[in-house]
Amino acid sequence: MERQKKRAQSPQERPLDLQTLKAFWDTMSQHFPGLLIDLSLFNYKTGQFNKPKVSKKDYCREREVPMEKAYDTVLKLLTEYHEGKDILWKPSEYYKDHKEALVSLVWLDDFKLDNPLRLTPLFYIQTSLGKYQAIFKLSEPATVDDTDTAQKTLAKILGLGDKSAGSFFHHRRMAGLANGKYEDDPLVIFTAPETPSRISIKDIETALKKEEEGVAGNNAVGIEGQRTEGQGQTEGQGQSNGQKTKGFYIRPVVPANYQLVAIDKRETGRFLKKKDDGTIDDSATDMAWTTHIARMTYNAGWDDVAIAFTIYDLLIQHSPEIQRRKGSPKHVREYLFRTAWKALKEVKRTPSEPPKEKEEAPDF
Repeated sequence: MERQKKRAQSPQERPLDLQTLKAFWDTMSQHFPGLLIDLSLFNYKTGQFNKPKVSKKDYCREREVPMEKAYDTVLKLLTEYHEGKDILWKPSEYYKDHKEALVSLVWLDDFKLDNPLRLTPLFYIQTSLGKYQAIFKLSEPATVDDTDTAQKTLAKILGLGDKSAGSFFHHRRMAGLANGKYEDDPLVIFTAPETPSRISIKDIETALKKEEEGVAGNNAVGIEGQRTEGQGQTEGQGQSNGQKTKGFYIRPVVPANYQLVAIDKRETGRFLKKKDDGTIDDSATDMAWTTHIARMTYNAGWDDVAIAFTIYDLLIQHSPEIQRRKGSPKHVREYLFRTAWKALKEVKRTPSEPPKEKEEAPDF
């Protein structure tokens, strides 16, 4: 009888999947060896919704835990977890005093699996129905400040909003434990895609700055190493010295070791589309030229992300008055990525380049 009474008074165990928890930290350790983390205890059961209580002793309860020891350290906190406290983690505050340290982990909250860049995370966790947190690995390590800035920049480019652009030191969840924000304690699960996207945060930051400042990029290179000039709006511009339809070489704006690819200029006759009144249809012309770029780069072995970012950059340079035409930076972003991915989809359907018009072949 005494044993039964004691059992009735013990706290009810919360959902827990130790196999998933271990797999999560094993995966983290594999990709981010040596990264130091802090573990905190947040009590969502006693606070208001989404406003947990956290005491001074529970904030960063376990400090500077090497990634490889995270699983074993979490096990030590399970008694309090079953009492109702959520165990959250973040990169250690150690890095606030050692900002020269190089890290390669980028984290995004409220990540959209169907995002305009079609970026695939290294892995992502489902914190509740339709809610995801994503983790990316940089192609090259960066300082904490650069990574923090880049994390917020990537969230902005993806249109996730300020709430999703948490700092590098933002607390985050782990797979295998319950999400105490909800009464039913949904278990957090994670997925590791087979082909995660390769990203360089510095190039993403550069692309955003170019968009906001309206400055042409530097990924287009002439055949003698000269940067190409911006193109005019009308068919007759750029004809002096036979420059109208000369092509140029492009390189990917992401740090991938792909060969330079020769493309035709936007003003080449077969790309120019006209409206019924005889004026240039810039959107239709963009689509025709973008499909040409996508086809040439796709057939050269570039991956989808490299192609999309490069087209994005080229259209900013060469699509006439794009800011005025589309009205706002948000609409410009949506237009650029929609055009890039539509072109890439068309190229995958029909990879062969149609015959060029004989009237003006590009001079490479």
